[in-house]
Amino acid sequence: MGAAMHWLVAIAAALAVGAAATFVIRGVLQRRDEAAGGIEALSEMSWRSFITLVLDALALRGFTRVVDREAPSGDGDFTLECEGVHHLLACKHGRAFVLGRRDVDELAAAMRVQDAVGGLLVTQGRFAADARAPARRAQIELLDGATLWPELRALVPAPLLGQLRAAAATRARQRTLAAWLLALLAGVALFTALSASRGDADARPGPAPLTQAAPAGAAPVSAAPPPPAPERYPDDAALEQQRRDVASAVSTLPMVDRVIWSSPSTMEVFLAAVDTDHDAFAAVCPLVERYPALAASRVQLTPPAGHAAPVRFRQCRSY
Repeated sequence: MGAAMHWLVAIAAALAVGAAATFVIRGVLQRRDEAAGGIEALSEMSWRSFITLVLDALALRGFTRVVDREAPSGDGDFTLECEGVHHLLACKHGRAFVLGRRDVDELAAAMRVQDAVGGLLVTQGRFAADARAPARRAQIELLDGATLWPELRALVPAPLLGQLRAAAATRARQRTLAAWLLALLAGVALFTALSASRGDADARPGPAPLTQAAPAGAAPVSAAPPPPAPERYPDDAALEQQRRDVASAVSTLPMVDRVIWSSPSTMEVFLAAVDTDHDAFAAVCPLVERYPALAASRVQLTPPAGHAAPVRFRQCRSY
């Protein structure tokens, strides 16, 4: 394979990596960023503004308000009617809420007192796993930040929605640029690897030529000494440069916000978003393992501020 073909393969690989990353960034991460900003904006609204949006969204489903009572604490229960059936609406206003079985049981008890057939439990926060089974049994619909935002998105004020879209688009452009730079580096690395493999193939010795016996009394010809072995461990300056190179490479990943070495043996990776469908270690570890002296370092994945995901640790390679 000639150099021109190597370049074509490298360019094709770079285009494939860049296009795939752009698809994920524009099609998935941008929507997640907008939704995260929307949930935060809903949490910063006043109680009255938020519950008005919720009631307007439910009205589009066919719910009409029967009783409107507001509590000074900001929590309120509303009796709604849909197709002649009463439902009880309860809201917990705030992104920090994590509602569980106890909250579901409280709403179910209130539904029995008010003869409501169904219920809706709403929060900008999230629901614990133990809340879902009791909610299904009590015919209570759970609406948290992730499921609530799509219903309220079209009802938020246009200037606010424009700001959220612009912020998500800016973040997407930054990620897309980083992804294409990474794709370019991957293409160059692939070209280098292909060229090196061709050079190794060309350098393989052919059949040994026939030699004539040395004349009697002639001094034997000594073989050329083998090349010196490469240094096994880098010095301190080279190792520090390798740490900077690894941090720079990992920081270009789409799901990464920034990277620091919190200690000589621990690299902390601050995630920009948590993707439950893909393991971030699968993208980070290959970049760390390029450097044998750092391959056994501990990698710490820190989720975004306010995210419920735990901090995770892993040693990409152990010795």
